[in-house]
Amino acid sequence: MFKVEKQVKIRSVQNIEFLFESVVSIFIALTLFITCGIDSNRDSNDDGLTWIEGQSNQIDSTTYYVSTTGNDDSSGTSKESAFRTLKKALMSAGLGGTIHLLSGTYFESIGLKNLGKSEASIHIIGFDGVPIFDGEKERTIGIFAENSVNLIFESLVFQNYTDIGIRASFCQKIILRDLIVRNNGHSVQLKDGELEGYGIHVENSEDILITGCDVSLNGPNPKVYPDFLLGTGINTFGNMRVRILNNKSYQNTGGGILVEDSYDVLVDSNIVLNNDCDASEDGWWDGGIWVDGGGDVTVRANRFEGNLGCGIEISDEDLQHPKGYVLEDNISTGNYFGIYIWNFGTADWPDTTILRMSGNQITGNLRQDIWIQAVGKR
Repeated sequence: MFKVEKQVKIRSVQNIEFLFESVVSIFIALTLFITCGIDSNRDSNDDGLTWIEGQSNQIDSTTYYVSTTGNDDSSGTSKESAFRTLKKALMSAGLGGTIHLLSGTYFESIGLKNLGKSEASIHIIGFDGVPIFDGEKERTIGIFAENSVNLIFESLVFQNYTDIGIRASFCQKIILRDLIVRNNGHSVQLKDGELEGYGIHVENSEDILITGCDVSLNGPNPKVYPDFLLGTGINTFGNMRVRILNNKSYQNTGGGILVEDSYDVLVDSNIVLNNDCDASEDGWWDGGIWVDGGGDVTVRANRFEGNLGCGIEISDEDLQHPKGYVLEDNISTGNYFGIYIWNFGTADWPDTTILRMSGNQITGNLRQDIWIQAVGKR
């Protein structure tokens, strides 16, 4: 019988056992309680990002403009007096403020720490076209939000960053809407973080919405870099209350969508196509979607097609005994395998307290439609 071995997926955070409701919430609350004013001069371990720290408590609905022909010494309050950089606009915006980025190409790599409050959002949005943030295959991350709250990123392009297009870590109330995230993660530089190369990466965060995004061609190139590394188009780890809706994730080197060690997640109406998950007779890696650990994850009305690997992968790699997985009304076709389930201690379908299924069409896959292993190769 054809034998496929599963490689151990290197994680962005390893060997962490979450008591999620208490530990993550307390940590986020404590870190966000401390603000230190805006400081754009922090050197964060040579990560190449320009860091902006802290945020005023003042509600200020002023709209600022940024243009590739602007000037950071201008007022920034109109298209004619636009700032030149997003950095300057973020240092100026108050709670409830909006930053309009005019079309053009911006060569920035921005880190946000302790930015925002729950009272009102800060909205960064493309205006009069879709602006492009370009890492020129040298900068590590387009935007990295850390310990930040109530930020909206909309109608922007992130491309050619070595590690990640856009990232959020230990954040709350983050919206990623209508982004184009392409050609990132080809040659990871931040190796201390055990990153693999992602388009979108959200970890250890709460109340996240990823919607309407077009995510393609992300992940290591070559795909074994430096040792058994594959990326992910939309990578999520250790989160609470996540909605991944109406996105397209395709032609990534690695998986299309990863939901790992997360709770209260809805993955609905996404299209996941032609991702290179590295299925072969000698190895096994990823899926169009891979759900592992956590609990209360619903995967609904998605289409998984043409992935070199399985369309849907469900596992309990670290024996966390997850409950409440739901698969309904999905289509998985033309993949190497339709669905791969492993490490639940049975070669049959897991108990319905673990996995409930209805209305799925898992047919027409190249190797076989359904593959279940009692114990996965780790």
